[in-house]
Amino acid sequence: MKISKYLVPGIVAACGMLTSCVGDLNVQPDDPNTKTEPTSRADLEGFFASVYYDLYTDQGLSVSDGGRAVFTRCHTDLNEITSDEFFISEKWQDPGYQVLNMNTWTDTNEWIYAAFSRENHLAKLASVFIANLHQYGPQWYTDEEIKAMDAEARVLRGYAYYQNIDLFGRGPWIDETSPTGATPPTYDRKQLFEATVADLTAYVDNLIPAAQQVYGRISREAGYMLLAKLYLNAEVYTGTPMWQECANALKNVVGTGIQLAKEYKYLFCASNDRYVGNGEIIWGLPQEIGRLETWGGTTSLVCASYMEPDDSDSALAQKLKELNFYGTPWSGLRMRPELSQALKGDPRRLVYEGSYQEEIPDLVAYNETSCGYMSIKYTFTTEDDYYNERVLALPADEQVFNNSSQMSNVDFPIFRLADAYLMLAECQLHGVQCDGFTYFNKVRDRVGLEPIASPSADQILHERQCELYSEGFRRSDLIRFNRYTGSTYLWSWKGGQYTGTSIPATHAVFPIPYQYVVTVGQNPGY
Repeated sequence: MKISKYLVPGIVAACGMLTSCVGDLNVQPDDPNTKTEPTSRADLEGFFASVYYDLYTDQGLSVSDGGRAVFTRCHTDLNEITSDEFFISEKWQDPGYQVLNMNTWTDTNEWIYAAFSRENHLAKLASVFIANLHQYGPQWYTDEEIKAMDAEARVLRGYAYYQNIDLFGRGPWIDETSPTGATPPTYDRKQLFEATVADLTAYVDNLIPAAQQVYGRISREAGYMLLAKLYLNAEVYTGTPMWQECANALKNVVGTGIQLAKEYKYLFCASNDRYVGNGEIIWGLPQEIGRLETWGGTTSLVCASYMEPDDSDSALAQKLKELNFYGTPWSGLRMRPELSQALKGDPRRLVYEGSYQEEIPDLVAYNETSCGYMSIKYTFTTEDDYYNERVLALPADEQVFNNSSQMSNVDFPIFRLADAYLMLAECQLHGVQCDGFTYFNKVRDRVGLEPIASPSADQILHERQCELYSEGFRRSDLIRFNRYTGSTYLWSWKGGQYTGTSIPATHAVFPIPYQYVVTVGQNPGY
């Protein structure tokens, strides 16, 4: 994979600054006497890299398993295993998982703590970088370079605030003007939304277009996609729908020449970097063994999903060979039956059934062969030999596989063009003239499904699940379609019962972790 000039070399240069400038994970500004100042272009570029790298790392946050402190991992899990898509098996016995499986969490849950902390840290890191960029950058950069880097940092900060708005609905607001030594003000959901949208709309056009941007960095299209995500959920966040604004933002994504990939499954394999940036993956986080490794991202999505074959399970052993998996499977993330059934007959059903059981009747008595199918959406193989056919055709003693590490080479997809197409369909459903249903059917046509002339809300929600499962949007989608809280839609183990039960409306947001309640306050119902 190609690696951006900022994403790897700069990380080493940033280490000293990251520790002394913004290494803490609470929202209090640092002691000014401990801050270091950039003394070279390399220092500032390193600091810039550290803002991106905050999405990869588990450093600085004390939890029972370091990997869960990675931004991409804790946020994906909060959106997936609290919905009808996945659950974590009892086998792991790690603290905090089972209450997420059953929607019975409290403010002591460490996954919730990790997500809230990471959001605050990323927002703070980006804000300090922006301030340093304008103070020190003019001696090393042109005005145009400063404007573009400033906008990238604002999108990174905006992404942190978007996640906070979606998951928590309240939190500290910190920007580049926040005074050192003062506690940031707490904003409610509407205030966070308005401040984030205002910041993004003011600077998004300063971003470099995808066709000209360096691999691994945020493009103008990615900035507009983030804005569209905020507008998509505006009615949930503020009470006021903003469908026209969502469609307007998306026009700046779909009208730039970016195209869907020809083959769905190749978007999630080890050579998917060819689709990142100026391809279908509008914003993706590069991952590469030995250079950009993380226990979050696609590493956790692959390792947690894959199961350790026993001596009698030759079929699973063969499947893992086909998918080039030779690390140690974590054997924990399993598919809920609702997702498996939704994907029946759909070419995007990247599932290994084996001898597993689709239903999950007893989590306590769980064992590896009884409950939940295995998702194989993410794989360590490459597009040019997706099923390792060339290697498997050799005699056993000559087979040499590409991957001997648990770490993944699959770039983590944050935003995809197919999602933008489906978002436009929602906009048209709500009365916007945007040709959204045509885009909706482009997504279906890619995998050989018949068009639906005028899709209903249920059909759009179903299409979103089939296209975007395990990409971190399901909980948010269910909330927007009024299927999450209450009893309108039930799934296995919702509310702690096998057949599902109602969960309170207050569970549409998570509680503020108890560590932050003194300064931030608590959400209703907790």
